[in-house]
Amino acid sequence: MAKVKRDERVCPFCAETIKASAIRCRFCHSDVTPLVEPEAAAKPQVRSRPKARAAAVEPPEADEPETEEADEAEASTASPRARLATLSLHQRLTVVLALLVALAAAGVGTMWWQAEHGSATVAPGGTLVGEDARTEVLVAGADLAQRTLSYDYKTLANDMEVARARMTPSFRKQYDSTMAEVRANTTKNKIVLQTVAVSSAIISATEHKARVLVFVNQTTTAGTGKNANQQALQSSLVITLTRGGGDWAISKLKMLG
Repeated sequence: MAKVKRDERVCPFCAETIKASAIRCRFCHSDVTPLVEPEAAAKPQVRSRPKARAAAVEPPEADEPETEEADEAEASTASPRARLATLSLHQRLTVVLALLVALAAAGVGTMWWQAEHGSATVAPGGTLVGEDARTEVLVAGADLAQRTLSYDYKTLANDMEVARARMTPSFRKQYDSTMAEVRANTTKNKIVLQTVAVSSAIISATEHKARVLVFVNQTTTAGTGKNANQQALQSSLVITLTRGGGDWAISKLKMLG
């Protein structure tokens, strides 16, 4: 007996081999019940691969970008506070640190601008910290020391007026009293006092008051010609400066030796 193929069967009436999908035997012409549906026999079955089945079960990856884009669009239209609330803790810290850095940079830039334009930059305690402002104090201290302690018997009145112009009212009275005592002796002995500031240092300085240590070289000349007598002296003094709304003025002078 010949071997029957997978798509064949044996006719139950004549025992001849016919197709499994046949509905009538081609030998005995008897009606038979098909073992396989005609369409199924014509189209071989294709077994689904595991990968294809998994792909059918899993959600398509193409939908994820659309979701992210929708979230980004929604976040962009939300208020700043709402957008901050949707950020993670790490992202929030990053935003806060960025803001602090920006504020610090703005503060440093303001201080730099003030120093570059010579403005009086003041620390929280009131101390002057601007380089230009502190230099102005040093220059004022040295200049006022020379004005106050320098005079010539030939131009005494003018020298006194120049010195008095940068004094506070109270110190001006002290200066006038002292010069009244030396005026006659200065004119009689033809005295010339030259004071040169060689260095200065700030003891303390605020926006309206400063104390400056000044080192000076003083030369006193009495008489003229061959009879002139000259003496040199090195001294240090502490000058107190005050300022209302204009230039620095000397309010106190103390000789240290």
